[in-house]
Amino acid sequence: MKININNKVKKIFEKIFRKETKKEAKLIKFNVSLEDENAQIEQEVKTRVGANAYQQEVKNNVSKKRARKIFIGMVMMLLLTTSLNLRYENFFKVEEYEPKDISSVTVSTNIENNQEFVTAVKAEEKIVTKKVEEKLVFWPALEGEVQKMYSTDKVIYSKTLQQWKTHDGIDISAANDTEVKAIEKGVVESVYNDSFYGMTIEIEHINGYRSVYSNLDSNVYVAVGESVIRGQKIGKVGNTSVGEYLDDPHLHFMLYFNDKSVNPTYIFE
Repeated sequence: MKININNKVKKIFEKIFRKETKKEAKLIKFNVSLEDENAQIEQEVKTRVGANAYQQEVKNNVSKKRARKIFIGMVMMLLLTTSLNLRYENFFKVEEYEPKDISSVTVSTNIENNQEFVTAVKAEEKIVTKKVEEKLVFWPALEGEVQKMYSTDKVIYSKTLQQWKTHDGIDISAANDTEVKAIEKGVVESVYNDSFYGMTIEIEHINGYRSVYSNLDSNVYVAVGESVIRGQKIGKVGNTSVGEYLDDPHLHFMLYFNDKSVNPTYIFE
């Protein structure tokens, strides 16, 4: 009887132990499943957070690029507007002339065009040119009497040629080596030995006048291109004129206006 009770008790304990073991196994399985689920949830959360952070970073980069493009566009618009404004101002700019005091005045003579100008140099380095009329005052080339008159409409007898011919100048009596002077200021245009009138000097004056001195001594005092003043000595009376060799010693003088011969007698009166 005692053995049966022990067996029953043993069986009961074994049954209880099996039940408890099953419960523990189920609990362990549940815990494992719960841990796996938690790990899965945690991974999903991490993945979701990473994706959101990536998306946020992409959005931030896009926003930065848009802001940069907008800034560059605004700068370009500002530069374009400034450039257009400058072009507009330069195109429609009206310069006002402000008169300034004249700092210096110089006088220059243009022999080539037979005109004299007064040149006023202003402080802003602008040059204003104003034409000035000048009256010429001719002085005699030397002192002496006219021995052969100017005559282009009547013929005059020539001792050397022994014939009657016109005379496009005047012959002023003067001894050899008498000094000859320029009748007005000007520039020496030519110095040459004429085949008929001998050693000759031509001086270009302003306002279209040109004076010619012939039958000079070969030793002249001036050269081509030299500027002379009124009364300046340019040479001496000589005996170089082949066409007037037999005439008394003299200066053969001619005067031209705009390349036309004029009567210079009034200069020596």
